[in-house]
Amino acid sequence: MAPSSRYSLSLTLPLVAAAIAAAIGWGGVMLAKQERSERLPRTDAAVKTLADALEKRIAVLESQYERHLARICRTDLNHFFGVQDAIDGVVGVRQLSTLNPEGKIDLHLLASDVESIQALPIPVIDPRERPPGREVVAEVGAFDLFGGGEGESGWITTPQGRFYFHRVSIRRVVLLLVDPAPVEASIVQTLAPWIEEQFSAMGADGAVDRVLLHERAIASSGEPDKVASSDEVRSLATRFGGWQVQSWDARRTTVTYRHDRLALAGTFALLVLLAGVVAGLTVRRALHLAEQRVSFVNRVSHELKTPLTNILLNADLAADGTDTRGRLRLGRVQEETRRLARLIDNVLAFSRRDTTPLPTPAPIALRPLVEEVAETFAPSLKQRGVETSITGGEAIHVLADADSLRQILGNLLSNIEKYAASGGQASLAILEESEQVVLLVRDRGPGVPAKEHERIFLPFHRLEDRPSEGVTGTGLGLAIARDLAVAMGGSLRLVPQDGPGTTFELQLVAAATAKVIPFTDSRAS
Repeated sequence: MAPSSRYSLSLTLPLVAAAIAAAIGWGGVMLAKQERSERLPRTDAAVKTLADALEKRIAVLESQYERHLARICRTDLNHFFGVQDAIDGVVGVRQLSTLNPEGKIDLHLLASDVESIQALPIPVIDPRERPPGREVVAEVGAFDLFGGGEGESGWITTPQGRFYFHRVSIRRVVLLLVDPAPVEASIVQTLAPWIEEQFSAMGADGAVDRVLLHERAIASSGEPDKVASSDEVRSLATRFGGWQVQSWDARRTTVTYRHDRLALAGTFALLVLLAGVVAGLTVRRALHLAEQRVSFVNRVSHELKTPLTNILLNADLAADGTDTRGRLRLGRVQEETRRLARLIDNVLAFSRRDTTPLPTPAPIALRPLVEEVAETFAPSLKQRGVETSITGGEAIHVLADADSLRQILGNLLSNIEKYAASGGQASLAILEESEQVVLLVRDRGPGVPAKEHERIFLPFHRLEDRPSEGVTGTGLGLAIARDLAVAMGGSLRLVPQDGPGTTFELQLVAAATAKVIPFTDSRAS
């Protein structure tokens, strides 16, 4: 984890705690909030006045409409075109029929815009007197229901429709089939401006009034409360019915807060905020201490490299002037010194992997570098009875960082030295596959269980319940090797196989031979 990421964590905890505390505080305010709506009744009879005035105006319009209907009935019924014009001149009239006391229809005319005669009911006194070809009839009752004398008029309502009647003589009555919908629409259109004037005159005191026809609003002084039902409803007595005046009184909303809930929410929010701040400070302090420890390890490891290099150099020089037994002892010193150097390199690489980028990979010859690392391990491997072999790769070049590649190979051979020496064999095979170069490192040791194939690449993870348990090591070698391989654009994995032994597959990016840069021998390090 990079330093910026580590310190961002210490800042994130208080911020998250602050957000949670704010949410708790807001929730507490909402729970503590109490709203009470108080109705403010009107002091005057404005609604009653409006309803009465509207009812009178509707009655006047309906009376005028009935006079128009009576004028149609008094038209000279022998003048066909005159009757037709009279019917078409009054809104809502669909047909005209005349009946005699015997129930016979003398005259039957339709409005000009009626498309089908079958759609309208024809009035009859006796349903058995259905005219030929007419399916819909309206039974209007006995002839006596039309009054006893000339000039009598009124309304008859049947399931099939509403009829206005006018008795033009003792033996003749005119029946007009009236469609109420266009009549009501005409009344609404006539009254709408007057209703708006009444709403304006009533003033905007917070109350809302609304006029409805068949439960459909046709005018309103405002938007009523969708939750509260109307405070007053007045139904109007009209010929066609369905008129209402609804009223909502003004309301005053009072908001109060429960102090106990506010105090509880505030206390809880404060505790969460303090916990976040304390956690952030604790994490920051712990991260700072961890960084100091890592920095100390880095400094100590770096300081150890110089004396180790000097020890190894002087051991090489001393070995040239000693006898066989002395050279064996100095070889042991060299072996352990190189082991310690690899351990220091691994510690440094692990501590720097998030902060120090690798040098830019350069084309290098792979076979000489592999031989160099193998030669470094040859004495210790031979001492443990392990034969080392290298095959392939004489003219293969890869794009890599030489020091990182040495460290990867060193960690893989070090594992063979520590865990797989009983197999007696270590082979390194270089293969070229398209744009990739594959280096296979095999041994004949006890192998790795299948469930551990990925876990062995985790930092500090070591196999247990192995014959070699107890050998030295930090558990960083394979983790560092894979990180370095990925950083160079390659990969490192453990190849599944049957039987004993392990095979590690290192994939590297192939490089053009024309761009190869010779590497320097680093055996002294």
